[in-house]
Amino acid sequence: MIDANSQFFAILTNVGMAKQANADALGIPWLITQMGVGDANPNGLADPPNPVPSASQTKLLNEWRRKPLNQLKIDPVNPAVIIAEQIIPADEGGKWIREIGLYDADGDLVAVANCAPSFKPMLSQGSGRTQIVRMNFIVTSTGNIQLKIDPAIVLASRAYVDTAILEVLPKNKTPGEFTRVKVNDRGIVVSGDNPETLAAMGIKDSYTKIEIEAMIAQASALPVGATVAFPLDKVAPGFLELDGSVKSIAVYPDLAAFLGTAFNKGDEGAGNFRLPDSRGEFLRGWDHGRGVDAGRAIGSSQLDALQNITGQYAANNGVQLAATGTVLGAFIATANGGTQLPNGTASSGVINMSFDASRVARTADETRGRNLAVMWCIKAWNAPINQGNIDVAALAALATQATEIKLGTAKIATQVQADAGTDDATIVTPKKLRWGFSILKGQNGYIVFPSWLGGVIIQWLTNNTGQISQGFAEDVTGPWTLAFPNACWHVIGSTGKSNNGNGFATCRIDNFTLLSVSSSTYAHITGWVARKIFAIGN
Repeated sequence: MIDANSQFFAILTNVGMAKQANADALGIPWLITQMGVGDANPNGLADPPNPVPSASQTKLLNEWRRKPLNQLKIDPVNPAVIIAEQIIPADEGGKWIREIGLYDADGDLVAVANCAPSFKPMLSQGSGRTQIVRMNFIVTSTGNIQLKIDPAIVLASRAYVDTAILEVLPKNKTPGEFTRVKVNDRGIVVSGDNPETLAAMGIKDSYTKIEIEAMIAQASALPVGATVAFPLDKVAPGFLELDGSVKSIAVYPDLAAFLGTAFNKGDEGAGNFRLPDSRGEFLRGWDHGRGVDAGRAIGSSQLDALQNITGQYAANNGVQLAATGTVLGAFIATANGGTQLPNGTASSGVINMSFDASRVARTADETRGRNLAVMWCIKAWNAPINQGNIDVAALAALATQATEIKLGTAKIATQVQADAGTDDATIVTPKKLRWGFSILKGQNGYIVFPSWLGGVIIQWLTNNTGQISQGFAEDVTGPWTLAFPNACWHVIGSTGKSNNGNGFATCRIDNFTLLSVSSSTYAHITGWVARKIFAIGN
């Protein structure tokens, strides 16, 4: 675009004018694909003159970047002007921009322009920015000029995105706040409403308020201290097995307050209490003045007992089982030879009397009733119920900091806390213990200690590139197998063929140098030297 009052302008080149004329005459598309920028300073002058665009140009004076266009459009104010645009990312640059060129699909320079000098920095220079380069040039016709881009590599400017959004969004929509909205296939909100019930929201797999209230009304909330028998080896939430174990008062304050020290033995330790032990026991209702089991204290134990079993033996003269004698109940009479004598049988021999309860009752090695094995448990804590919601704040008071001797909860340490090694109120996971550790085993290798041990790095390697020629050894510089992130503290070098076996070495984070020694050291040595390096750092 030429302006008589401006020193900066854009024009079509001779090739560009010919191609536009050909496109207009034949009605074929003219594809403009790329933009090039340059500093117009091929000789590296300190202060080069501003370039003047020429129609005869076939290339820029000193082009340093050529990339696909991001946008090519007709100026909305002047339909005879084409606007070409390219975006240079923040990580490209470090050069001046004084000249701009447009290229078509054939790679020909079809338009050229100069511009006010502008330095495009890179991020690495400390002042990176994304820069838009734009060229406006006049054409006789815009009908056949087309932009050909690869959408995978171009960038969109903010202005382009804003314009695109405005083209998509509907106009003259009344704003509002809605719980539920409908969108069309282009993502545009077309309607909205504010349902006040689950049914109105179309939710069918949830309980209604009335159903929840009914379930709460029917729920049984057992108080802390209630004893319940479970027929499985499982403890329900909120319960503890009655196993005589010691518990923390801080962890179970409600249960501790309920039981007190009734079942303590004296060895529980400060801050603890003991549960009763109901394993293998029958529970019996406390007599409480009825007189059936008089004299019992609540919670006291009672040994097993056998109801008395009696029998009767009566003989006519105390020696013989005469016809008028009787043997009743658990007793049995046998003759001298072991033969059982039924009632009314006379015997002139010795009469043996024995007692056997199994003749009249089921017997075992203990006295017991018919039973079912269960696990007795006690309600240890309650989660307050408030319209189906759990009061988390109330539960928080039940959890205290765990220590080496006290049950409780503990937080997982952060990596910073694990590395510092000063916090004694958190626990460390295996992943954090290993964080930063690595190892490479071999002739050239290293060991990196975990971050909580300071991230110390020990590494070693063998370098075979040093050569001895005419008694002199070369200095050898080489990279570490693993660069030290922060510092190399110490390095030891060894020359494999030297008389004293040791060499001087310098240590850097990225590489090392093994220094040569005097010629006398290698007076009788030629050939290649194996240098061994050992270093420590972090």
